Amino acid sequence: MTHPFAQRIQERYPEMPITDVQTEHMARRYFVFTVNYRLIFRFARTEADAEALKWEALHLLPAVTQAVQLPVPKPDLSSFERMEPGFAFMGCSRIEGEPLWPETLESLNGTDAAERAAVSLADFLHRLHTADLPERPGGDPADLVSDLRLIGVDLLYKRAADELFERMSTQAQQRAREDFGIFAKQEANMKRQVRIHGAFGPVHILWEAQEEAVSGIVGFGSSHLGDPAFDLAALLSAYGLPFYEQVLKHYPGGQALDSRARFHASVQPLREALHGLDHEDDESLQYGLAAYERYACGPPIGSRET
Repeated sequence: MTHPFAQRIQERYPEMPITDVQTEHMARRYFVFTVNYRLIFRFARTEADAEALKWEALHLLPAVTQAVQLPVPKPDLSSFERMEPGFAFMGCSRIEGEPLWPETLESLNGTDAAERAAVSLADFLHRLHTADLPERPGGDPADLVSDLRLIGVDLLYKRAADELFERMSTQAQQRAREDFGIFAKQEANMKRQVRIHGAFGPVHILWEAQEEAVSGIVGFGSSHLGDPAFDLAALLSAYGLPFYEQVLKHYPGGQALDSRARFHASVQPLREALHGLDHEDDESLQYGLAAYERYACGPPIGSRET
């Protein structure tokens, strides 16, 4: 086996035959591979990513496994003796299922399967958000804190005001000022931050088509301390209002998070636009701005018509 990452796995686990290696994708922080059709390996790109991967493998995922009922990645294989890129890795058995794409869920509208999915996701999020999970020593990594997908609302507003307002209509600017102001008051009353998934979208929600059931949750690399409404907002953005409200109905105390979740979903286009600005991606910039303009013409935040 000449694949360099396969060689590293073989060095750590010489008794494990490796017959196939396939590239899954190149994530921002990790190289991701499938080995022998059944094991998913992640190799850290940097030493900081290696530290984050180690904490996830040794502390976060074992604790989440105990807290929730849906399957999550189980780090059966790992190596953290050397923390430099290309050496630190984690390997987990593949959880069966495919991403729960919006089209898949849409095809199930009005069925018992859609209701079961809502119950499963609400139960998972509530268990995750209320679990006594380990704290990361030194806090969450700086690259997570500065990630445009995850940056705090204060910084998001400052960047939007400084860099996007000049590209937005007067109505959109005013809507942003009002909504961010409303959210700031709600955030002040938020009891505490909790460990959230941080990337709770379709690609990380696995669906078993034959069983018509959620089969697992993956993608905990963006997990951080934050607003639990942020995870619910990801469902609203991905699947739309009816399914989001189904989930909220089964999330204990969910109504208290509703307006904050709607806010997080409403400002997602601003994150998209800033991403486009930072990466000289005009398509993302224009898409985000246009999406926010459409939102700005709608009813007030928190309205049942939103």
